Amino acid sequence: MKTFTITIVAIFILGMNFSFASAVSDIETANKAGKTVFLVVVDLGVAGIDQAITIANQAQEKYPNSTVIKMNRSDAANAQFVKKNRLATAQLPLILVIPSNGIIAGGALLANAHADALVKLIPSPKKAEVIETLSKGKSVFIVVSSKSMAEKSEIVNTCQQACIEMERNAKIIEIDLDDPQEKAFLASLKIDPNITRPQTYVINSQGQVTGNFSGDVNSQNLVAKAKTVVKSGGCCPGGSSKGCK
Repeated sequence: MKTFTITIVAIFILGMNFSFASAVSDIETANKAGKTVFLVVVDLGVAGIDQAITIANQAQEKYPNSTVIKMNRSDAANAQFVKKNRLATAQLPLILVIPSNGIIAGGALLANAHADALVKLIPSPKKAEVIETLSKGKSVFIVVSSKSMAEKSEIVNTCQQACIEMERNAKIIEIDLDDPQEKAFLASLKIDPNITRPQTYVINSQGQVTGNFSGDVNSQNLVAKAKTVVKSGGCCPGGSSKGCK
């Protein structure tokens, strides 16, 4: 009987370790399939886990191209993920939103979490690209235009020159003014939908909006704005892991 009991306990522990160890790989698998992950970060003895999972499941129902994954913060298999995303001292349970590019776009503590708010944290494709660029410590030049704006190619070329001057520590992200997927993101940047000339936004590596140019711009001004750091405010919606949220 004693041997049988020990065997059962050993199987149970191994099963737990397998479940926890697969959390990071499950995130990667979901992301590779183009899915957003609602990650419920928990720990032993934390209260409210079931409630957090319920809220995450409700968000998944509202956004079908997603999945819910639970991660134990204390498990050794998750140590690198926890360190990278500064979760070691975070209050739990915590629900994180991870779009298909694998970069955390936001999150909510249980006290403030509800399904609609979690779904709203899912970034548009271009916003996700901005967040990913910022996570790499790079600045961003956002060029907003429509097909009818002839100045676009010249401005993009100027931004490319600015990237060279910054030794590739910046990236150009072009956004179509008429792209329905980007309407909310453009509104958050306070882009007038009726602009007649390309608009260039500069976001520094801290996630702060430091420049806004209408029409013509030169590379020197872009570089100067990309290297500017403001004490507060001016944050890109979504921010970066190092800057504003």
